[in-house]
Amino acid sequence: MAITKTARTLLSSQSLAAGASVNATELNLTSALGAEVFVKITNGSSAPTTAPTVTFYSGESTGTKRKKFVASGDTTNNSVNEPSCRFGPSTMYANVTITNGATNGITVEVYAQELTSL
Repeated sequence: MAITKTARTLLSSQSLAAGASVNATELNLTSALGAEVFVKITNGSSAPTTAPTVTFYSGESTGTKRKKFVASGDTTNNSVNEPSCRFGPSTMYANVTITNGATNGITVEVYAQELTSL
C-alpha cells in the first residue's frame, strides 16, 4: 500500500509589523492521519526587542482553537527560527497564530506536511 503525503501552504511569506498578529489558514485534518506544521520566522537587520511567539492550536470543529503548544523566536538580528508541531490522527483541525514582538517587523510563513493515507 502506498503512503500519500501532501504539502500545504498555510501562510505565504509576508511581513508582520511590530506588535501585530496573523492567523494562518486553518488545516482541516478530518480525513487525514495527521500532519506536521512548520513556521518560519525571519528577523530583519534590526530584530524585535521582544521575541515573537507562535501558538499552535487543535480543535474539534472549524474555528475552534484549543492551545496545544507555544514556541518563540528570538531577538537576534537576521536570525531565522523554525518551530514545528506535530498533530496526530485524533486531530480534526489545526491552527497557528504568530504574534510579533515590539519595535521591528519580521517575515513569517507557515507550511504543513499532511499524511493522507497509508
